[in-house]
Amino acid sequence: MTEKERSELSQIHTDACDLGTYAITMLRDSIDAFERGDTQLAQDVCNRKIELKKRFIATEETMFRHLALYQPVARDMREIVASLRIIYNFERIGRMGYDIGDTIKTLSQCCGLADPDKLIIVGRKVLSMIEDAFDAFEDRDVNRIRNMRERDSEIDRLYCEVMRDLIKRMEQKKDDVPILARYVIIDRYLERCGDQACNIAEMTIYMVTGERVEIT
Repeated sequence: MTEKERSELSQIHTDACDLGTYAITMLRDSIDAFERGDTQLAQDVCNRKIELKKRFIATEETMFRHLALYQPVARDMREIVASLRIIYNFERIGRMGYDIGDTIKTLSQCCGLADPDKLIIVGRKVLSMIEDAFDAFEDRDVNRIRNMRERDSEIDRLYCEVMRDLIKRMEQKKDDVPILARYVIIDRYLERCGDQACNIAEMTIYMVTGERVEIT
């Protein structure tokens, strides 16, 4: 590999990490907005959607250009292919942050925000998974994501627990259905973000070791 190729590959990794940081911050801020009932922060998250897409497209195009120009092989090829898959997950995480922010705005307009405690627990655990998966990718260190399967199972359990609780409350309090239905939506978004963390972990393990694992 030439010095130019090595430099460009390093910059690609930096750009992917920058995208990941931007997307994860969107999700983190949306969870904070939900916990505090902060509609201004929710709107701010929604306003970042266009910038998220711009960053994603620019990073993706840089990766495609590198593949076309240098036709990398072996580990370098793994890094590009894995990174392409990972930035798709980063983009989805940012979009989920947007979707949660948009749902918060709707909640504030129609029925207010109240009693989100269990959902906040799910959100914080999911965010921790994503941050660890991101750190593993950024540092090329798979040790911190070895227990991702167990953590994903816990998120699935909590997701179902929250869902059952929300359905029960809908049955008992018909007037609360509008707000509870949107809690169901947020619960689903968070569970899907947990899946994105697992996808990032799988691709990071492949990128670093060449091993293909299935976490979810």
